[in-house]
Amino acid sequence: MAKKLKEQLDYGNTPERMDPNLERKLASPEGMYAKNPAMKKGAEDVQRLVSKRFQKVADKLRQVTGIEDLSSQQVQGMVYQEMMRKLPNIMRIEAAHRDELIELAKEASLDDAEVPADWYQIEASLGMPDTSNFRMEPEDDEDEEDDDEEGKEKLKFPSFDLDELTDEEILELEKHKRNIINALIQGAAKKGHYLFQKPEVKSRLDAIDPSLYRDYLGIMAINDFLYFSMEQMIEQMSQTGQGVAGKVELDDADDEGGEEGEEQPDTKIIATGLIFPILCHEIIKGLEEAKGRHGLPSDPGMREKVLGQTDVLSNEPMQLRIGPEIVEKIRFALPDDIFDPEYKGLINWFHILLYQIEAKEFLEIIGNAISEDSSKLAKAKKRFEEIAREAKQMKEEFENYKEEEDIDSDDDEGLDDFLSGLGITRPK
Repeated sequence: MAKKLKEQLDYGNTPERMDPNLERKLASPEGMYAKNPAMKKGAEDVQRLVSKRFQKVADKLRQVTGIEDLSSQQVQGMVYQEMMRKLPNIMRIEAAHRDELIELAKEASLDDAEVPADWYQIEASLGMPDTSNFRMEPEDDEDEEDDDEEGKEKLKFPSFDLDELTDEEILELEKHKRNIINALIQGAAKKGHYLFQKPEVKSRLDAIDPSLYRDYLGIMAINDFLYFSMEQMIEQMSQTGQGVAGKVELDDADDEGGEEGEEQPDTKIIATGLIFPILCHEIIKGLEEAKGRHGLPSDPGMREKVLGQTDVLSNEPMQLRIGPEIVEKIRFALPDDIFDPEYKGLINWFHILLYQIEAKEFLEIIGNAISEDSSKLAKAKKRFEEIAREAKQMKEEFENYKEEEDIDSDDDEGLDDFLSGLGITRPK
């Protein structure tokens, strides 16, 4: 078994190794992503994606510390302790510039995600988050066999026309789809940990205190590494919420705060991070989650079942490990227009359309995009080009509508009607 694990996990020239407990999890055919239809080779795909991510994380930590071999637990422990000693000084500096850093986090996150400032309300704060209302584990599925007719009456599924699939099979597909979207959300949000490296952000941080950049770099690099090297600690955090340093929630936006005649967002993103890089991560995660709602089932009963079994803290470590690599794979399959400054923000319309695709096709598209088979990758690129063309048209129509119509806060119905005409429903 040990030999087989080593064959599947590609460590390249990296001397560091993942925690053996994590290696075993990645090899399990019963893992959350190993069972996902998007992973056409099951655990082999999971191992390939996670091990590639680990190589990048290890490379980053070696670059930051200057230590060529971080494979021993003694060295890792020393690096961890050194980085953690920097945390009190970071928090002391941040406390004296709290408002400035919060505004910078919001600006930098919106710019990186290419999201207009008026799409959402953002309520951000620096400090330790309240984790008391986290959903730690998946909710138990109702035993419908004991009360089959009553269960069917409670949960009415829409007709998806998916080759006569049963309600239970459709639900499973929706859960797999949501798990992939959650990985994409976490993968995109990971960029927030390193927004401080952007020159325009770094210059503003340097004006506060030049030590922030150096200390952020060390703490975030070791933080990433711990997700692969200290499985027992990460598992405990994900099961109890203890030690979790960031949190984001979506809520209905406040009606107050806008000038008369000014359209107000309908969603509030409430983000908390212990320090600046974590706050940026949580804000971007909130922005991505807001788009991710477009991928949820329209039926309220099914939507609650999907969320209850997928959006749990215990799933997040694996999403953070595999998500960045899935995002990277998709990025290389996207058409060039997505990255053209002329079409800034197009990626958001692209995501909305991608997430709205029914579960079966969505999983097929993602599976092709992350495949090492060139013919499957070509299929994904072709489909992404089609979605991008549609996204470009929708973005243009929306911008023209916004310019021509004076939408005030009382005209939400008009905006909803327009978005509905584009095939978009603003999710609550």
